[in-house]
Amino acid sequence: MLLAVFSDSHGNSKNMIAAVTREKPDEVIFLGDGVADAEKLAKAYPALPVRILRGNCDHDAYDVEECAIFELDGVKIFAAHGHIQGVRFGMDRFGNSVYFSGCTLGLYGHTHRALCQTVNGLTFFNPGSIGDRKFPTYGLIDIRNGEFICKIRDFLEDNR
Repeated sequence: MLLAVFSDSHGNSKNMIAAVTREKPDEVIFLGDGVADAEKLAKAYPALPVRILRGNCDHDAYDVEECAIFELDGVKIFAAHGHIQGVRFGMDRFGNSVYFSGCTLGLYGHTHRALCQTVNGLTFFNPGSIGDRKFPTYGLIDIRNGEFICKIRDFLEDNR
């Protein structure tokens, strides 16, 4: 299965819609800071499962969860925007959240910096910011039978 991961759209739903049109994922997860944008994406693709989490800039979205734990095709995933876990100041708190939730893959946003890093068997994946004006990025995760491969995609490079 192909999972598209977006974060930090900050008013730019068009980039997400274009990326979904191109990639044709089986599911989408939005990691916060643009809940209204993710809701537009979900309306544009009503048959596509879209998991939406709230970030620190989603002031009117208190009915939306801040983090989630779920399993896809044998991979247990912890997802959060990351502001509560203090990802701007290091990965210790986020890493503990992933580890103690029993997950092997942790998804987060907030920093606007794309990253895929594995430490002690835990993979931390930040898709960057799909709404960034100069360097918008997003993530793809190919999940098969309990294994996964994470990729960072440059939105502008793919749309030139």
